[in-house]
Amino acid sequence: MTITKEQLLNLIKIADLDVNPDFVSSDDISKALIAIEKKLNFFNYPLSFFTAEVLNVLIVDDMELSIYQLTTMLKKIGMNICVARNKQEALAEMKKKTFDYVIIDLFLPDAEDGFELIKESQNIKNRDNKDFKLVVISGTDDKKMVQECYKLGVDEFISKQPDWHERVLRFISNATSKLSNEEFHKYYINDNICMFAIYKINHQRYVDKILNEVNKNVLTGRSNVVFNMEHIKIFSDNYASIFAEVYKATSSKGGMFIIIKPSDDVKKALNYVFLNNVISIFDTVESAIEHIELNTFAD
Repeated sequence: MTITKEQLLNLIKIADLDVNPDFVSSDDISKALIAIEKKLNFFNYPLSFFTAEVLNVLIVDDMELSIYQLTTMLKKIGMNICVARNKQEALAEMKKKTFDYVIIDLFLPDAEDGFELIKESQNIKNRDNKDFKLVVISGTDDKKMVQECYKLGVDEFISKQPDWHERVLRFISNATSKLSNEEFHKYYINDNICMFAIYKINHQRYVDKILNEVNKNVLTGRSNVVFNMEHIKIFSDNYASIFAEVYKATSSKGGMFIIIKPSDDVKKALNYVFLNNVISIFDTVESAIEHIELNTFAD
């Protein structure tokens, strides 16, 4: 494994290794990697982080340290890992293999390369009828870049904060659980916005399950909740109370509740509980996020 001088310095810093950076041996690098592996505490994650399925994951990154960290972590829990170090290698792998998740570093080494890869990945999904989740990791938290990623259809954007490895694992766990949880799919836009794509809601047990997840997120700091209702075409007024309950939960913590693409039935239900002029409605995820961020900034 070859690494640059900058990567070497980062490696020593993260591993908290007491060596002279100008005289680092291969043995020192091995010690640093082992120290980092211990820091990741792979098996201290809750059991809910792990999946019984064998998943195929493509990692696209030009930073050897990031590749090592992600590969080691995901292999530890039984995932099959493939690595590509540039756009061309990644596209070649996506065309000839089937993946469950594709994790792309936005800067390869420039953001333009990352955006182009995201677009071409989506083309492969549509043209070849492939079904994989697209995760972008990046050292930047530039809001315009983050929003552009979501606009291009990315499933999750994770900034490279100290817990970024855990957040990648958490997303994979949450997304994979959807296979046995057909009522909704939950994912995080950022640290205080939680998105729910609703698939089934016309039964009290579905309502209770969704409300339970909403309350857990609100109580842990994600007080802004967005419901994507585009999959719900028929909705009974009998379950309209869910909107009142979510609105009450988010408002109590100073957050917002927004609905995306509601059908006429859903709009009727909002009117039924007198929330039609209270809860904001948008046509796209991007406009909903922008509305929340503008109001959060204004506060």
